[in-house]
Amino acid sequence: MSDHSLPTRLKAAVRARFQGETRWPHVLLAAAVLALVASPLAVAAGGSLKGGQRNPGNSTSSEFHNETQIIGDIDQGKGGVASGTGGYTTRQSNKSSSGGGAIYGCRARAGKNACLAGINLSTGTAFQFQAGTNADHVGEMLFAGHDKTPSTKPPFVTNGTGLVKNLNADMLDGKSDTDFVATGQLMFAVVDAAGTLGNTRGATAASLAAGGGSPTYTVAFGGADVSKCAYTATPTDTAAGTLAVATGSDNKSVVVTESGTASGFHLQVTC
Repeated sequence: MSDHSLPTRLKAAVRARFQGETRWPHVLLAAAVLALVASPLAVAAGGSLKGGQRNPGNSTSSEFHNETQIIGDIDQGKGGVASGTGGYTTRQSNKSSSGGGAIYGCRARAGKNACLAGINLSTGTAFQFQAGTNADHVGEMLFAGHDKTPSTKPPFVTNGTGLVKNLNADMLDGKSDTDFVATGQLMFAVVDAAGTLGNTRGATAASLAAGGGSPTYTVAFGGADVSKCAYTATPTDTAAGTLAVATGSDNKSVVVTESGTASGFHLQVTC
């Protein structure tokens, strides 16, 4: 007997049995049986989800043309199969030790919808990725599918300008942050022949020692200890003699001595 013909046969039996008679208890019983049998058939005819198959059909040309919406109203820790679990509208899980939990694919072009969008309309976070404690890394962001060939394109973009905790870079092109000189470690001073201080970073005063002998200049650096720094002095006059540099007696200044006529110089101090 065909399942699809069962409702028709039941209707015919009801009419034959009760035609011309008033037997309401039997009629109600038959109607209940008819409803129970017909309901599953109606659900199947309405397009129920088919497990283990392609939905909406086995044909690859068959496709949905409207959004399939699954709307929930489930609090955190509610709606799960055990106490304190749940809190999500849907849950997909794979018990295999090699298979994944979900895959979302699309064919949207650049500037259109992303294949996956997590949008929190309130004040909470939009996504969370969590791997096991023994995992090598949390995840991967790759170009060209599973091809791990390096790409010069950025893995993601953001409009956030704040610092990310625990994600501050310590390496740049294979160099550690300690390999770079900070602005405060690179000081300089421009001093003219009369001992006047010009453009500077870090230097606070300059002077030319009075008296005869070789011109001697003292450049002060505002109380900073420069005794362990490196000095480079370059004359600004082509007729200038040799320049010698040394740490001042207070360890907070640099002394520049010229072997010839007094001339200006540029002094660099790298700490």
